[in-house]
Amino acid sequence: MKNKLTQRLIKDHLINVFWTLVAVLVFAGLGLLGNAVFPERILIDIVIDGIDLAAQARQSGIATFLAIAAITVVALLLVSYVTGIIYAATTRTYLGAGVARRSYIKSLLAAWGASAIAVAVGCVLVAVVAGAIQSDFSGSVPINGHDVNGLLWYVPMAALVGVFLSHSAGFLTGMVFVRFPWWIGVAVIVALSYLDTLTHGTISSWAGLLDWADNGGGVQLLKHAAAGIAETVIVVGASWAMLRRLSIRR
Repeated sequence: MKNKLTQRLIKDHLINVFWTLVAVLVFAGLGLLGNAVFPERILIDIVIDGIDLAAQARQSGIATFLAIAAITVVALLLVSYVTGIIYAATTRTYLGAGVARRSYIKSLLAAWGASAIAVAVGCVLVAVVAGAIQSDFSGSVPINGHDVNGLLWYVPMAALVGVFLSHSAGFLTGMVFVRFPWWIGVAVIVALSYLDTLTHGTISSWAGLLDWADNGGGVQLLKHAAAGIAETVIVVGASWAMLRRLSIRR
């Protein structure tokens, strides 16, 4: 039963990755089509730290390609967090059906890992395709007149940790709402956000992409990923502690 559960959860999580990718590509395609047909009517501005990222993305085909890839990763982080919440909400159903708590958390960890690996592999493919197009496999990305050295080769590691952390953080958030009154759940969300900011964990580490002024964006991102691993251990440990003490309503 354990293997069947693990296989089912892995399949469900990979399907989520696939459909998120499809959704982003469809919306991106519609946006590009609309911009081509009505270039002066459909303008999207994404300004961060005074830099218009949308304008940067429109400068060339490779820039547009990388922008769509970045949006996809961010979307996958959000979907992973929501998925974690959903599985936390159905925990009592699984336990009530006879699934052992340890088997359940192990199956979830395997599914989160499979999802994270799939996203990381996708990021590697993006780096390879970008390198082939530019005939430059250094992974550096020119943004606003600066080269973020080796950025594309650091992103897969950050995505690997980020997706896994998003799943586990979502699960912990959902478990708190399942186990305690709603106001405690809200407090945990605030605490997780503070922990992520304090440790420069991977959920917020995409801000490291903006550290291109000193050409250190890639290394910065890798440092955040390392902090995100420590954050993940804390979140998974807290989730397991709550799961062990969750009452089953039959």
